[in-house]
Amino acid sequence: MIRRLPPFGPLVAFDAVVRNRSFTRAADELGVTQSAISHQIRRLEEFFGLQLLKRLNPGVALSDDGARLYAELSPLLDGMAGLEPSIRGRSGQNSLRLGAGSSLAAWWLVRRLRTFRALHPEIEIDFTPVESEAAIAPPLDVRIFWTTQAQSRATPLQAPLFRENIFPVCAPSFLPGGKPLLDPAALLELPLIQKGHSPMGEWSWAYWFGKLGLNRAVPRGLVLGDMGLCLNAAVEGGGVAIGRSLLIADAIDDGRLVPLLATTPDVLSTKVHVARWSEELIGDRSTQVLVSWLTQAAQETSSDMLGFIQVEPPTVLNQAP
Repeated sequence: MIRRLPPFGPLVAFDAVVRNRSFTRAADELGVTQSAISHQIRRLEEFFGLQLLKRLNPGVALSDDGARLYAELSPLLDGMAGLEPSIRGRSGQNSLRLGAGSSLAAWWLVRRLRTFRALHPEIEIDFTPVESEAAIAPPLDVRIFWTTQAQSRATPLQAPLFRENIFPVCAPSFLPGGKPLLDPAALLELPLIQKGHSPMGEWSWAYWFGKLGLNRAVPRGLVLGDMGLCLNAAVEGGGVAIGRSLLIADAIDDGRLVPLLATTPDVLSTKVHVARWSEELIGDRSTQVLVSWLTQAAQETSSDMLGFIQVEPPTVLNQAP
């Protein structure tokens, strides 16, 4: 007889919500959106035909049925979490399964993994692209997340890696002589590329027009759903994109992209890249080597970028003596 099993992804999401007592924190832990977590919980409740969680304001609480489910589920998940590293450990393998977003992978990470292999041939890297919208990630040892500053502090299970500068970029053919613009007002005449329909903060053109002192209603321009696609469109001459320093470093170095402005405002991303690993890998030498290398490689890229962009000095405010 075929077993009628509850869906595994929603069980993992349910466990994360209960432990964190929050849909938001559970979403951040699993590297997905809050709406994806809500969808997983609805699937689980539909499977059992029961309300498992009580939505509070703020937070969540277990229903009686949810409490009974969690009491049985938690030890099962603990046992499953210990199974895989135990089997891999007995096999004598020295490999790490690394996951990160496809844009970071394609534009920065993958081309540098050969350097890691040359430095550490004893550690095999098995890389898998994992998008932030994925409800449940495949089994990974180390995963690179892009998260808020509040969630980026160092813990036994994660380490902050790098924070990027943000500035507009385009193909050299867009600019007179292929040189960055001296006058930001020239941006008003150029087609724009935008990631998503409702970007916020430093990812919106409204933010940049305000930062540059330009007064104009912001046209939508070309809308693409992925940062890598936005940069590809910019390379192909589709318009001006808002770039992230780590992702665009190689494209600027080889001349596919150039900074739009000769002097750009000093804008840091409000999000931070962090590396996270499982509890079983706390103190694991290979994991520590990989995370240290990722941090160093990002620092080297950031240092190289200083030769390509000129950042406006911060405004100094008068202070009382």
